[in-house]
Amino acid sequence: MTATLKIDAAAALAVLAELTTAGLLAEPSGEGGRLGLTDAGRARHEAIRAAVGELTARLYGGLPAEDLAAAARVLTAVTARADAELAG
Repeated sequence: MTATLKIDAAAALAVLAELTTAGLLAEPSGEGGRLGLTDAGRARHEAIRAAVGELTARLYGGLPAEDLAAAARVLTAVTARADAELAG
């Protein structure tokens, strides 16, 4: 979580605490400290996925596959460069 979001451990723990307080995460019994989505968390996750899927379809729909592939290559290269800059 910290590497992907580029946040420190304290910020990550604060977000996890907020999600737990909101009832979206909980420690399942017998999991030894691992957090998992609650029923409310799963419902929120699915609602967000559906909304993002609909938006993505509107944004990318109708674009030629070769244009999408070129954009993906450029974004991958830029992301790698940004990660290298942040690491150095």
